[in-house]
Amino acid sequence: MNIFSRRARRCLQVLALLGVWMFAANPAQARGVNGIDTDYPVALSVQIDPATISDADLNEIRAAGFEFVRFGVRPPLKSVNPSLIDYPSLIKRVRNAKLEAIVTLFGGNAIWGTKPEDLRAGARKESLFSDFAVGFMKAHTDDVAVWEVWNEPDHKTFLNPGLLPDFEAASSELCANMARQKVQPNIVVGYGFANLPFVGGKVPAQLENAFVSAAKSDCLTDISIHPYRPVPETAFADYQKLRAQLDQRQLKKTGIVISEWGYASYLPVRSQSTQASLIFREYLINAAADIRLLNLYAWRDRGRSSFSKEDNFGIMSNAGEKKEAFSALTEFLKIAKHSKKVSYDDAKGVNRLVLRRDDALLNVVWTAGPEKDVTVPVAEGKKCTRVDFFPQVRRGSCGPRTDGGFAAKASASPVLLSISD
Repeated sequence: MNIFSRRARRCLQVLALLGVWMFAANPAQARGVNGIDTDYPVALSVQIDPATISDADLNEIRAAGFEFVRFGVRPPLKSVNPSLIDYPSLIKRVRNAKLEAIVTLFGGNAIWGTKPEDLRAGARKESLFSDFAVGFMKAHTDDVAVWEVWNEPDHKTFLNPGLLPDFEAASSELCANMARQKVQPNIVVGYGFANLPFVGGKVPAQLENAFVSAAKSDCLTDISIHPYRPVPETAFADYQKLRAQLDQRQLKKTGIVISEWGYASYLPVRSQSTQASLIFREYLINAAADIRLLNLYAWRDRGRSSFSKEDNFGIMSNAGEKKEAFSALTEFLKIAKHSKKVSYDDAKGVNRLVLRRDDALLNVVWTAGPEKDVTVPVAEGKKCTRVDFFPQVRRGSCGPRTDGGFAAKASASPVLLSISD
């Protein structure tokens, strides 16, 4: 081998090593919800009204511990978006508040508008939604963290059941258009199912097929669901069922996003105290199930009727007063910041979620039913601080150590026992 060949080989080896080092130092950002960087056990979002949200609201949302806000964007068609909201300005305001945006792209009951003037000459209706969605993604790729395609297409409010075949075609067209234009955001979720897909038969097969096709083509990175239910803890088993169904369909990389879930405080059904307990437990069960992103519905009450369910989903009143749900959840977030899940169990009707933060173990205990006695096992010499969140935050001693640990009453209002050296 001559000297030139030796030098060339040596140079190639150095370049190869340099390439490996550069790749290691600058890895491509992982696609999908599992790549979210968060300070909390579950990254928390809250639903906002794009027409009324103020900068003061956005700043308070961030200060409270939320890292994301979710809002819907409709096509610029008067039949589905009569007010023509300035979405680019809103996205900038969200970023200025140091929040990330979850943007749901949808067009209403008919997807693309139904009036003759909504259809361009020679255009296919499936293309209208695709052109709108891909164009909006392309314009705001750098400023939107999570894109969601559609909202509850399995609910007749958002998609006329007669248009299910058209939805399937529109989803296929959207994915093809994204590929053509090389639009590939890090997180694109679908479809905000109102019912649990692949389990129980409540979601039409056309929607399930559309999702599987889009996920396998790498068009959608994650599945988004809205698991409303009377008892939050039952979601844990449903997540396991959904995970198994996704794996069975060779979608093991597909994450699960909870893009909408909340509880309303309205008479005579649910008090503000009960709403607070349910929302707190909702967050805890998502942490227990290793869900990465939860969007809470909603930031502010829509109206002022005490008897209207739809008027009272907010954690803030319509007049801007903090409800009990706001106080309990945000106080917990202060404690749980920078913590990671260690374990979860629900033995004998008592739920216990254990988080680790620095040198402390945070044990959160609660029940979904009647009050029960529980003992948190703790080694001798450890300190224990108890935190109650209802009706307001109180910190104090856990009492004397007995039976190998510290005793507490577990109820529907979770309590926290912080164990440290």
